[in-house]
Formats: sequence, C-alpha cells, structure tokens
Amino acid sequence: MFIKKLEVQGFKSFADRTKILFHPGITAIVGPNGTGKSNIVDAILWSLGGMRLKSVRGDRTEDIIFNGNAKRPPLSLAEVIITLGNEEELVISHRVFRSGESEYRLNGKAVRLKDIQDELWKHSIGEKEYFVIEQGAIGSFVTSKPQEKRILIEEAAGTAYYKDKKRQAESKLESSEQNLIRLEDIIIEVEKSKNSLYRQALAAARFRRLRERLRELTAHHFYRKMRQLDSQQENIKNQLDKALSIEQELVSAVKVEETTLSKQRKEFWDLEKQLKDRQEKVFSLKGQLSRLEGEIERENKKLEYLETTIKKADSDRSDLTKEIKDLETEISGTLSRLSGLEKDLAEKTLAAENSRRQLEEVRILTREKEAGLAELRKAQLTGLQKHTDTRNNLYRLEKDLELLAKQEEKLKQEKEGLLSQKDQTEVRISALLRDLENLELQKKEQEKILQELLEKYSQAEEEISQQEADLINLNRQLEELSLELQALNKIAEAERQSSNQDLLPEALGWFSELIEIPPEEAPLFDIFWKEEGKAQACQLETFKNLYRGEIKTNILLLRENAGYPVPNSIVKEDGVLGFLKRKVKAKPELEKYLGSLEDAVLTKDLLTAIRLWEKYPQVNFITPGGDLLESSGLLRPAQKKEGLFVINQEKKRLEKEIDRLQAIKDPLLKKLGEKNKEKEELGISIESQKKNLSEIERTLYDLQREKKFAQSELEKLGSGLTILEKEEKIQQEEKNKLSEKKVAASSLVQQAELELESLKEKIRQEEEILIQYKEKEKEREQDYYQLKSERELLLEKTNGIRSALQSLEKRQQAIKSKLGQIEIEVFAGEEEKSNLRRQIEELKQRTAILKEQSIKEEQELTELEQQVQTRKKELDEIESKLQFLRQQEELAREERMKIEIQKAEAERDRLNLEETCWQELKKNLLELKQEIEELSAATVGTSTAPEIPEGLEEVQEGEAEEIEESVEEKTEEKTESKIEEKPKERKKNKQPVPARELSDEDLEKELEATSEVLQRYRAINLMAEEEYLEQKKRYDFLIQQRQDLRDSINSTQEAIKKIDEESKTQFLTALAEVNKNFQEVFSLLFRGGTAEVKLLEPENPLDSGVEIIAQPPGKRVQNLALLSGGEKSLTSLAFLFALFRYKPSPFCILDEVDAALDEINLARFLNLMKAIKHQTQFIIITHSYKTMEVADFIYGTTMEEPNITKVYSVRMEKKEEIPAAEENNKPSETLPLGNPETKKAEESQEEKLESS
Repeated sequence: MFIKKLEVQGFKSFADRTKILFHPGITAIVGPNGTGKSNIVDAILWSLGGMRLKSVRGDRTEDIIFNGNAKRPPLSLAEVIITLGNEEELVISHRVFRSGESEYRLNGKAVRLKDIQDELWKHSIGEKEYFVIEQGAIGSFVTSKPQEKRILIEEAAGTAYYKDKKRQAESKLESSEQNLIRLEDIIIEVEKSKNSLYRQALAAARFRRLRERLRELTAHHFYRKMRQLDSQQENIKNQLDKALSIEQELVSAVKVEETTLSKQRKEFWDLEKQLKDRQEKVFSLKGQLSRLEGEIERENKKLEYLETTIKKADSDRSDLTKEIKDLETEISGTLSRLSGLEKDLAEKTLAAENSRRQLEEVRILTREKEAGLAELRKAQLTGLQKHTDTRNNLYRLEKDLELLAKQEEKLKQEKEGLLSQKDQTEVRISALLRDLENLELQKKEQEKILQELLEKYSQAEEEISQQEADLINLNRQLEELSLELQALNKIAEAERQSSNQDLLPEALGWFSELIEIPPEEAPLFDIFWKEEGKAQACQLETFKNLYRGEIKTNILLLRENAGYPVPNSIVKEDGVLGFLKRKVKAKPELEKYLGSLEDAVLTKDLLTAIRLWEKYPQVNFITPGGDLLESSGLLRPAQKKEGLFVINQEKKRLEKEIDRLQAIKDPLLKKLGEKNKEKEELGISIESQKKNLSEIERTLYDLQREKKFAQSELEKLGSGLTILEKEEKIQQEEKNKLSEKKVAASSLVQQAELELESLKEKIRQEEEILIQYKEKEKEREQDYYQLKSERELLLEKTNGIRSALQSLEKRQQAIKSKLGQIEIEVFAGEEEKSNLRRQIEELKQRTAILKEQSIKEEQELTELEQQVQTRKKELDEIESKLQFLRQQEELAREERMKIEIQKAEAERDRLNLEETCWQELKKNLLELKQEIEELSAATVGTSTAPEIPEGLEEVQEGEAEEIEESVEEKTEEKTESKIEEKPKERKKNKQPVPARELSDEDLEKELEATSEVLQRYRAINLMAEEEYLEQKKRYDFLIQQRQDLRDSINSTQEAIKKIDEESKTQFLTALAEVNKNFQEVFSLLFRGGTAEVKLLEPENPLDSGVEIIAQPPGKRVQNLALLSGGEKSLTSLAFLFALFRYKPSPFCILDEVDAALDEINLARFLNLMKAIKHQTQFIIITHSYKTMEVADFIYGTTMEEPNITKVYSVRMEKKEEIPAAEENNKPSETLPLGNPETKKAEESQEEKLESS
C-alpha cells in the first residue's frame, strides 16, 4: 500500500490547498533550502498519527498552522489528507484548530488516533522509525542507542505490535493489581461496617419484635379495656334510661296533680267569688227591704223613718267594719305565714347557694388536681423522651469522638502532603521568577531595538509619503501639462485645418513651429504672419519636384536672398520701436530663407504708423496693441484671438516645463525606490524583531501564566493549609466540646432517671389526693341537690300563699267600697223621702218580692258555703298528694343524677382510653377495634411477630436475645398456672402466644414485663437493617469485583506470557535474517568488509538491545563513532536495506540521506534503491543531481511569496513506455533540473498544484 495523494492546507508553509500526486517508484523532492521540502515529510508523518509536535519540528500547536506573512493573515486551522492505496484505498484526514481541538477521519468517518494506528498496523505500516529517515538521522543511526536499533528490528519482525499489546496488557495488569489492592482495603472496611451493622440489625430486629409485641399487647389491652367500658356504658345507659323513665312518670304525675290542683283552686276561687256575690246580693236585698220599710215608715213618720234608716245604716256600717276587721285579721295571719315561709325559703336558698358554691369549689379543685396530674403525666412522658434523647445523644457523642479521631489522623496526612507540595511549588516559583527576570531584560532590549527600527521605519514611511506626494504632484502637473499640450496641438490643427499627416515628405515643417519669437510679441506675428503661420515651409525647388497637381494645405515657398528691403533710416524715426522680422530667431536651415518674408515696422501707436506710412508708403506698420497698417493702405484693427504663433509659444513653454518636471521626476523615482527598498528591509527586520519579541512575549506569557498558576497553586496550598489548620482547630474545639457534652450528657441521663422516679412518686400522691377530692365532690353534689329540692318546694308554697293574700286584699277592698256606698245612700235617702211616699205601695209589693228572693238567696248562700268547705278539704288532700309526688320526683332525679355521674365517669374513662390509645398507638379506638377484629379473622393460627429481613439470621447469643428470653421466662412464670403447654411450644417454636389467647391477668403481666424490658434497651439504630442490606449488597458486589479482578489478572498474565513467547520466536528469526541480509548488503556497498547484528544480552532476547559491528575493508574499527560520515551513512543504509530485504516497507521517506555520500557510494546506494523500487515506494528529498537522474518523478518547491510554498511537478520520461500524464498536469516550460550533460528528460510538464 503506497502513498497515492497528499492534500495539504494551512499546514506550516502551505497556505493554500495543495494536492501532490505520488506514484510507485522513486519520487524526488528538490528545491532551495527553506522552501518547505521537509514540510511535505512532516505533513505525511502528521497525517499518519504523529501526535508529538517535536516529531514534526514544532513546539506548539500554532507552529504547525500557517502563521501568515506581510500580505496574508494567519489561518485558523491546518489540515492534511493522505490517500494510501493499492488494491484498496485508505483515506486518512488530520485536522487541528488554533484553539487546540484536533480531529481524525478515516475514509470520511470521525475516528480516534488509536483506530488509525490499528488500521495502519494491519497494512504493515508501524512506527515511523522504520520507513522514515529524517534529515541528519542517517549518520547518527549507527551511534544510536541499542534499544533504538532494536525498535527497527522489531518493526521488521512484526513484534512491535505485540510489544504495544504487551505494554497495554502490563499497564492493564498494573492498574488491575492496584485496583485489587485498593479493593482489598475497601472490602476490609466494608466488612467491618457490615459486621457492625449486622449486630445492630439483629438488635434492631429483636427490638422491633419486642416493640411490636408491646404494641400488640397494648392494643389488645386497650381493646379489652374498651370492651369493658363499652359494656359498662351500656349498663349505665340502661339504668339511666330506666331512671329517666321513672323520673318522667313522676314528673308527669306531678304535672297532672298540679293541673288538678290548679283546676280545683280555680273552682274554689270561683265558688268563693259566687259566695261573696251571694252575700252581697243578700245584703243588698236586706238593705232594699230596710230602705223600703224606712221609706214607708217615713212616709208615715218622716223623722222616725230617717232615724231608723240612719241606725240601719250605722248597723250596716258596723257590720261591714267588723267584716273588714276580720279580713284584716285573716290577712295579717296570712302575711305572718308568708313571712315565715319566705324566711325559710331564703334560708334554704342561701344553704343551696352555699352548697353549690362548695360543690363548684370542690369541682374546681378536682379539675385542678386532674390537670396537675395530666401535667405530671405529660412531664413523665417528656422525661421519658428526654431520658431516651439524652441516652441517644450520649451514644452519638461517643461515635462522633471516634470519628473525630479518624479525621484528625486524615488531616495530619493531608497537611504533610500539602506542606511537601508547597515547598516544591515555592522552588518552582523561584526558578520561574529568575527566568521571568531574564526574559524581561531580553524583552526590554528587543523592544528598544524594535522601537529604533519602528522609528526608522516611520521616518522612511514619512519620507516615502512625502516623496510619493511629490511624485503624485509631479505626475499630476505632467498630466495637466500633457493635456494642455494635447489641447494646444488640437487647437493648432484646427487652426491650420490640417494635421501632421498632411505635411509634405520633404517639407521643413510648419512655419510657426520653425521659428522662435519673443513670447510677448507672438500676438503681433499672429496678426502680421497669420496665413504664413498656418502654412508648411517648403523650399521652392523641392515643391516643384513634389507637386503632383494638387495641394491640401497652405505652403510657404522659400527662396534664398529674396524679399522686400525696408530702409534702415526708418529706425531713426520718432516713435519706431524696431523691425518685427528682426525679432525672429530661426533654425539654421530656415534662416537664409527669411528674407523672402514681408517685414513690418513696430511703432508705438497707430498715429505714428500712419505718419510714417505717409513717408514710407512701401512699408508695413504695426503697433504693440496689434493694429496693422499695410503698405497698401489697409488698416486692420487688433485681433483678440490667439493664433498659431501664440499657441506655439505656449506649447514650447509647456514642453520646457514638462522637460523640467521630468528631470525632477527621474531622480525622485530613483530615490523613492531606494527608500522603498530601505522600508522593505526595515519591515523585514521589524517583522523578524516582532517575531523574536513575540516569541519572548509568548515565552514570557507562558512563564507568567505558569508562575500565576504556580502562585495560584501556592495560594491554594496555603489556603488548604489554613483550612486544614482551621479544621484541626475546629476539630480540637469540637473534640473538647464533645467531651464536655459527653460528661454533661452522662449527668443529664442520671438527672433524667432521678426526675422520672420523682415524677412517678408525685403522680401516685396526686392520684390518691384526686380520689379523695372526687369522693368529696360526690358528697357535695348530694347535699346540693337535696337543698335545691327543698327550696323548690318552699317556693311553690310561698307562691300559693301569696295568691290567697291577693284574694283577701281584693275582698277587703270590695267591702270598703260597699261601706262608702252605704254612706252615700244615707245621704241620698233624705232626698228621696218624698219620693218614697209615692212609692210605698210599690215598695210593699217589692218588699214582698225581695223577701222571697232574700230567703232563696240565703238558702243558696248556705249551700255555697258548704261547697266551699268541701272544696277546701279536697284541695288540702291534693296538696298533700302533690307534696308526696314531688318528694318521689326529687328522689328519682337524684337517682338519675347519680347514674349520669357514672355515665360521665365512664365517658371520661373512655376519652382517657382514647387519648392514651392515640398516644401509644397513633390510632383511635374504632380503628383499633377494626384492626384487631380483622387480624383475628385473617390471622387465626398464625403469628403476628415481624420477620427478620432476608440476610439476617437468628443467633442464640447476644444481649438483645437474652433480654427477649428473660421476657418470655418472666411471662411464662406468671402464666404457668393457666397456660402450661403454650410456653413450651412457644419456646420451642420461638413464637409468642398470640395476645388474643391470653387472659386479662396474663395480658397485664406480660405487658408490664415487656415494657420493663424495652426500657432496658440502649440506643437502637432502627435503620441498621436497611443499611446492613445495602452494605451487604455492596460487600457481595465488591467480592464479585475482586474475583473478576483476580480472573482478569490471571488472564492478562497468561496473555503476556504468550506474547513473550511469540515475540521471542519472531524476533530471533528476524534478527538472524536481518543479520544475514546486513552482511550481504554491507559487503555489496563497501566491496568487502565484515558486519554483524547481534544482541547485547543473548540470554535476555526480549529486552536486550541490538548492537551493530561493522569493519570496512582494510580497517579495524573498535568503535563505530570513529567511522567517517560517509561510512556511517553507508552502514546505516546497509542496515536499512537489510531490513527492507526481510520485510519490504510499502513506502520509505528519505530526507537528504545522500548528502554525506561520495559519487561511488552514492551510485551503489542508488543501485540498491532501484533494485527494490518495485517493492517499496521511495520519496527522497535531495540536492544531488545523480539522485535526480534515477528519480521517476520530481517535485520542486519554491517560495514566490514569503512563507508560502508552491510545488511544481516534473515527470521524467525514460525510453520505456510510461503511463499517461496524470490529470491536472498542465504543459509548461521544461524546468532546468539536473546537470545539463546528464539530463535525460526530453519533455517536461509543469503542474502548478490547485489551490482551493
């Protein structure tokens, strides 16, 4: 597999994409030094996986990326694509960016460097030492180290691949052994932790079983207590219902009797009212009879009648008064009875209120005692919690102290490591500071030199700018003058109405251009010689010869000594300024013909001209203003239009100015070129200086960054030490605090135990006092309800008497009213005496009627009185019965109150049980009942004890087991009389008797015993079971990992053993063959002599170095270093070709290996190379013409632009047929390659490689 194509872009001096096609055979790369020949070799090596920058002659990534020049900026990436091919094609791409990112591609796919190296190994392309001999390496090969020579033989033997695999296996083996050591340490730690957690988990499991047993016993205890309370409440409810029924019956009876009494009283009061009405009616009838009798008698005897009437009225008044007194007596007695009853009622009310107040006081005291007892119980629970917390805290403090001891040891080790690193860092910073100081001095010197160069460069630029400005100004002036000249030429042609093409071949030229006249007088010549100025001057004889019958322009014919003389005396005339023609300066060839031209006298003004014309009529006169007076007398005024003479004068002036400016421009250009050259040299010096300064700054930056990093690292180390010291201090303080806390915690545990004992005693005392208060409260309640009943009875009696008193008072008021009416009637009787006489008869009749009515009314009155007496007796009987019923009702109410108190006590007990159940089990009684009933139905015959989690087996020893057994023994002893077989069975099966099967007494005893045992437990890690399972899982995983590592180590050791055996066999075979080939090639190159390749340590062929022994003919050399440079090179080449004979390389790159060979040895080397070129593709960098002669293809490198390599290709055609030209080759001139005498190329093609 040979190299087919190499594409380079941005790599070193290859700024543009360059494609180089390689062919089988020998390819030579030629060119001047420094044009990038070796960069092609570097590109090949870099694309084939050269990771070290030094292998491609670079120190940093930026060194292999095109860094630009004065005209082109730097590139951001470098890319090389190499195509290897024979039967199949392999395309490898390597790209790197300035940011440091790098990527490899194999046949267009992104891969790793290792993938490329493995693929190259498959195609027999290994380390570069085998197929690349770099510049200067050929001579030093024979003096290289034995191990370096061995590498080449390993490449040829194919053991380098095995060696690499062995190195990887040994690295893996070392890593596995280190991992195994670390894993063993980890397993030891994990096993300790696992065993500790195992013991904790067993204790936690037993604790959980006891706790669950206690919970089960507590639940059944609460359940049975609840059932007892439910039964008690049911009985109380039945009794209360019965008492309420009896009380309700009595209340109904009392209400019935009260209704009857009320009705009877109402009837009695109605009878009394009727009786009073009857009495009043009887009294009225008697009064009427008496009055009638009186009237009758008054009629008879007025005075007697009146006296009788008055007496009667007095008698009635006396009766009424007596009756009023009787009523007052009765009212007084009633008030006395009422006063006694009210006094008794007040006493009963006061007694009842005192009893109620005493009852409330007793109740308040009872509630206070109950609250105090609840507080004591709450304090007891808090004390228990506090006791547990303090014991747990004590355990945690002990663990924390152990952990702190381990952390102190770890901190000590870390501190020692940091101190060591700090010392090393300080030494490194000192060295960096010295380097920085030296570099700073170098930088200042370089900056000073750069500043001087920049000043010179700036000065040169200013001078160049000034000269360029001057040159631009000159060019502009020249351009303007040229344009003006061109314009004047065009004006002249237009004035002449002909161009230079119309000139006769033999003519002297345009007349206006042949003469020189003063510039200030040119306008006068344009006036006087206007037409002559437009004509071309031609000699008369010449014109005669040239004339062909036609003329195109004005022609001024010239004759010698011809003309019109003007008298010289005219010059003396006043006002004459001179002759016009005498101001003309003609060329020599024209001067002799000026006499044939007319002349004019120049006068100061027109009047002078006219005056002189009169005197000299044959003369022409002209004034400075341009007025012309011809000899014919024609007077022409001055013309303002410029003529050809003025134009020619201007042209001459412009031409002189152009010549003058051109004379200035040439030295200026020369000087500007020199300055530009000086500027370029300064620019190159500045760039070189900048590059040097940049290198120094880059190095300085790297050192500063390294120093900054080292200082940062030192600061970090200092901070780390400070932190460690702080941590040590904190740990010491923490240790002291923990020790103090431990002592305090121990004291708190003892104090909590004492407080618990004290609280138990207080609770017992308070419970006894509470019982006494409740008995006292019960007595107070009985007294209060008795007084309350008596008070209500007195209140009813008092209300009855008050009603009777109100009736008597009403009757008294009626009598008093009647008495007042009698008195009124007495007074009225006297007035009616006269009227009564008239009514005597009527009164007698009425008297009879009234007597009958009076008798009847008296009889009815007697009957009513008897009825009232009867009803009064009945009322007394009803009141006696009602009093009895009320007494019975009070007794029933008291009984009902007692039952309600019992009900309240039962409800209170139920609430207390509910609260205790919630505190103990976090469930209410209803949930507890449902749970127990469901468990009883679902777990008949099964145990409710929790199972030990998988991975924890039971043991017969240990503190927790003994405690559990003591519980069982204690329980068995107490329940031996009732359950004889169950304990044995439970002990045998290690299963407790289900709580539902225990009697109440056994349940209470086991509950008490279990609670006592649980209190004996120390701090328990309830998460230990989960932690143990996790730790055991990790332990099992680590054990498996350890076994895997051991298996891996064994397999790796076996693989290394096999690799050593195979490598040894192949290496020794290759060594023997290479030694044989080396002797043959050495003898061929040196025409004799002896050579040998042997091991330094034959007993250790796997690691022994290789040494070369060479004796050129006629020499005895003890050390190869004593050989000449050519002999060293030839010996190295002999060894190289010996390797190629044993294992031909697909291609071989030789960098100036022929530099040290003379012509004879070079010819031998070239013959060897030609002999195997059909097996190996050779790419050789050379300056030798002989090497170029044997090359099949030649590439030349140049640098037309600074730092940019361009490549040209030349194919050397031999006599034999060669393949068709490669694509992209373009015909060009044959390059002058090689010695002209030995040049074999008949044709050459130049291909300037494509750039993308």
